[in-house]
Amino acid sequence: MAFPPLPLRRLTARFRTSESGASAIEFAMISTFLSIILLNIVDIAIYMFHKMEITGAVRAGAQYALVDSENATEALVQGVVEDAVDLVGVVVTVDANLCGCSDGATFACGTDTCGGGTTGRTQTYTAISAVYTHTWIFYPGTIDITADATIRTQ
Repeated sequence: MAFPPLPLRRLTARFRTSESGASAIEFAMISTFLSIILLNIVDIAIYMFHKMEITGAVRAGAQYALVDSENATEALVQGVVEDAVDLVGVVVTVDANLCGCSDGATFACGTDTCGGGTTGRTQTYTAISAVYTHTWIFYPGTIDITADATIRTQ
């Protein structure tokens, strides 16, 4: 095995024993992984914020339907939910005419009562549903965030 000339050997020996800059290289390698983890944490935090916002908006609509059940139309409850949420693209569905009996039997409002074979009295419900398609910032793909509330209004 042939050794390199003496000046080159001294130069390479100096680099082999030099440790200056090693911490910068180690920091660069570790910070890459830490930044990826941090960005994913931020992405999950944004998802959780959107989930809380959708859930809060649906609850606000349910409270409005409960407090003003005589005048709460589907359009008014939908407007309350849409005003409570600050996201674009939220699909809100409201059904203010759900009727049922205390034993779980359901029927179209105004067509039947709970007297014929079922027990209990007629109960009126309002069902609210909101769907938002969340787009991940650092992860490819989307996920639907849904929130539902059903409240007895009569």
